[in-house]
Amino acid sequence: MNLKRCAVLVLAVMVLSAPALAFNGKRKGFILGGGVGGAYLSYNEDFGFDLDKFSLATNFKIGYAPSESLEIYYVNSVSWFGYESETFVNGASCFGITKYMNKEGKGLFFFGGVGFASLYALSADSSSMNGFGVLGGIGYDIARHWSIQGDILYTNLESGMASSLSFRISINILAF
Repeated sequence: MNLKRCAVLVLAVMVLSAPALAFNGKRKGFILGGGVGGAYLSYNEDFGFDLDKFSLATNFKIGYAPSESLEIYYVNSVSWFGYESETFVNGASCFGITKYMNKEGKGLFFFGGVGFASLYALSADSSSMNGFGVLGGIGYDIARHWSIQGDILYTNLESGMASSLSFRISINILAF
């Protein structure tokens, strides 16, 4: 229940702060954004444990756009899911790039990233599994500063001992 309240609060803050985040109105320069949505997560471990769950998907990015059609940034993209009364976070912190097909206004964009991945429970006494992650997807700018995107997030944890594949869709805000 707390996770749902947190997601609603984050989305409300993003929606209410959209006008204040406009910076200079051009995509070139400093960028800051985030999004929330849903995901279907498939998690597998070598010793036979498999889990398929619908989950909460979130992302956060901060970086620089050297032009109106290219962004370079740090992105943290995670899926939150519950299992046996625990909340788990599975995701990746990546170096990412986005290429926009249009310099301004509505339009298609492609993005990807590669970086450090982890899986951990939110409980205080839990350990984490670490490895690498790959993120890729496609999106569409639906309004100024707002987009919808679909992506695939793959994580390989503990040198292949465990892995996950998430199919995610989210609504995002980007300040520029």
